[in-house]
Amino acid sequence: MTIRRPVRAGTLIGMSDFVMFERLALALAAGILIGIERGWHGRAEAEGSRVAGIRTFGLIGLLGGVWMLIADFAGEVVLGLAFGAFALVFLGSHMAAVQQRHDVGATTAVAALLTFALGAMAAAGELALAAAGAVITSMLLGLKPVMHRWLERISYEELLAVLKLLVMSVVLLPVLPNRGYGPWQALNPFELWWMIVLIAGLSFLGYAAAR
Repeated sequence: MTIRRPVRAGTLIGMSDFVMFERLALALAAGILIGIERGWHGRAEAEGSRVAGIRTFGLIGLLGGVWMLIADFAGEVVLGLAFGAFALVFLGSHMAAVQQRHDVGATTAVAALLTFALGAMAAAGELALAAAGAVITSMLLGLKPVMHRWLERISYEELLAVLKLLVMSVVLLPVLPNRGYGPWQALNPFELWWMIVLIAGLSFLGYAAAR
């Protein structure tokens, strides 16, 4: 008696070749997009001295997509092993480049690992998430000069104010009960705290805009 593995949602069984190529194309495009930013960032470096550029990142995205397709037939463990092997190889190359150039930045290595994951995500059918992840990653990488200038200008008091606002809105607000108390249930802790967070946030935005 043959035991069949249950078909998962989004499996490649019965999928047309066009859909497979579409997903692999997005995996490749995600890698190329991130590679364009990395290539522009290292455009002043000599040819062959960069760890990864447009072509390499494009291939990394495609590699993640291909291994996702293979894992759909061979099992999820294969994808994990492939990611681990890729991480070891790429990080080894990155460490060799670090020793030669004395550059301890890990951004390119992290971006490469993320590109592999985005390629796998695209091949799994999460096209919107993979595309959004590639765009956000490229934007975050490209905003390095702006973010560094912003960090140089911000004071410790301003940083502390941002952290306090985040504690108020992200930590405290979700745990407050969202129901009324007192006469006519007029006091709602969640709504009251939400108003406080809103006022504090608008005040901080006004301060940041004026500064």
